[in-house]
Amino acid sequence: MNVLELYSGIGGMHLSLNDSGIKGKIIASIEINNIANDVYKHNFPDTKLLNLNIEGISSDRINNMDVDTILMSPPCQPFTRNGLQNDMKDPRTASFLHILKILPNLKNITKILIENVKGFEKSDTRNILIETLKRSKFSYQEFILSPHQVGIPNSRHRYYCVAKKHQELLSFQVDEIKLCF
Repeated sequence: MNVLELYSGIGGMHLSLNDSGIKGKIIASIEINNIANDVYKHNFPDTKLLNLNIEGISSDRINNMDVDTILMSPPCQPFTRNGLQNDMKDPRTASFLHILKILPNLKNITKILIENVKGFEKSDTRNILIETLKRSKFSYQEFILSPHQVGIPNSRHRYYCVAKKHQELLSFQVDEIKLCF
């Protein structure tokens, strides 16, 4: 897999990919936060890191990257159960909605992993995600998982969606937590 990492933060998705045993390389990462970018550069100095507002990236730019997979963890504040749950009314959702708008035009993207907070699964934004995946001919599965299910002493549930283009059915065993594309 040649991966574009959106909302890269300090590199949690990058580290997870490296530790997963799945063959893949982060070709480029995009993050707007300068402090997070400094940490990311320290952790992954050989990865092309773009300090960009995701709302400004075009489908043409992504199509010109040598990527077939997107990993992303969009801002969770609009969906958190303890927050205001403003969903699409929260301006922090705009960049993710932009990605969904251009997704049908991304010619080389065949695999997507999205992570967010528990609560995202009940949002209008999630409904737009699912409609966009279907319209773009992706099969998908959604999960609510807790780190303790994989031996990490934390019970913070998270939403995951894995999607693969041109497949009739995705099948993952939650108890295995080995998501093979």
